[in-house]
Amino acid sequence: MIRLLVIGTLMASIISLISCGYSQSSSYQYSILPQGKNAQFDNNFMQIKIKKTIGLRNHKVNDLPISELSGIAWDNDEQLLYAVSDEGLLYHFKLSFSDDNKLSSINPVLATPLKDIIGYPLKGKYSDSEGLSLMAGNNGKKGDSKLVISFENKPRIALYSPTGKLLKKIKIPKKLRKRKTYRSKNKALESVTVHPKYGIITAAEYPIRSDDIKYQSLYAISKKGNKRIWHFKASPSANSAITGLETLEDGSILILERAYQNPITPIIISLRRLDLNKCNKKLECDTETIARFDGADGWLLDNFEGLTHLTGNQYLMVSDNNQNPLQRTLFVHFSIKSKQ
Repeated sequence: MIRLLVIGTLMASIISLISCGYSQSSSYQYSILPQGKNAQFDNNFMQIKIKKTIGLRNHKVNDLPISELSGIAWDNDEQLLYAVSDEGLLYHFKLSFSDDNKLSSINPVLATPLKDIIGYPLKGKYSDSEGLSLMAGNNGKKGDSKLVISFENKPRIALYSPTGKLLKKIKIPKKLRKRKTYRSKNKALESVTVHPKYGIITAAEYPIRSDDIKYQSLYAISKKGNKRIWHFKASPSANSAITGLETLEDGSILILERAYQNPITPIIISLRRLDLNKCNKKLECDTETIARFDGADGWLLDNFEGLTHLTGNQYLMVSDNNQNPLQRTLFVHFSIKSKQ
C-alpha cells in the first residue's frame, strides 16, 4: 500500500474533476490513456485492449466510506462485484455495460465490516484485508458463493460469506503466518486467487526475507496446509511489487504488479502471465509481459491493486486511493487479446 502521492496524480485529479463537473452520480467516465503531445501509446504492441475506465467518487453506503479498495472478485452467478478495503470493509457493486460490452457505470449497493469468529468487526492489525478471490461464483447456482480473503498486517487467509461472516480460517504454512518472514509488516499476503487444479494460490508483495530479492514466488495452499511454490524472476522495474493475482481460463496466472520508488519517479503498472505447466523440475518459471503502463509515457495511472476475471477474455482491475483526496478509485475494464 502506497502512502505517498505519485507525480502526475494531482494534475490527473484536476482533469477528472473538471471533466466530471458536479454530477452526483457515484461513478464517472475517465481515461488512463496517455495524454499530451509527448504521449506514447500504441495498443497494437500490447496483448490487452483497454475498453473503459470508470472512476468512483467519494461515496458512502450504510454510512461506511468506499475507499482503499485493494481486492476485487466478480460473482457471475449473483452478478455482483465484491471488493475489500485495507480497513477490513466488504463492498458489493452492481456493474452496468453498454451495448458494445464496455463497462458504463459502477453502483455500490452494500458496505459492511468483515467480522471475527464472534461476529465483531475486525479491528487494528487484523483488519488489513488485501487480496480477494471467489469460490463457487460461476457454477450456475445462487447463494453458495464464498470469499477467499488474504490479510497483510496479520498474515493469514480466511473464507468469508458475502455478508462478511467468517466461515473458516485457511491453514497456511507456519512461515507465512509470521510477520518477520516478510520484508516488512506491510509487505505480506497482498493477493490471492483460486486455481481449479492447485486450489488457493497467494503471493507476498515483495520476496520474503529468506529469498533472493530478484525472484518472486507463488504459494499454493493445500487443504492440509502444505505448500507448492513456483519461482520466477521479479519484474525488471525497480521496486516492483505483486499487488494482484487472477487465474486465467487456460489455468495460467495473471500477475498485477506496481513499481513505485518515490514521488518523483513515475509509477509503472505491469501485467504478466505465468504458465504453471511450463516450469522446470525446480518449479522455476518464465513469465510473459502482456501489458506495461509507464507513467513517464503519459499514462494517467494510480495505485492499482485489485484484479478479477469477468467473463470470456474480459477482466477488471481497480486502484487503491489510499484515503488520499488527490488519488482516485479507478476501475479499468480490459480484454486480453487471443494469441495468434
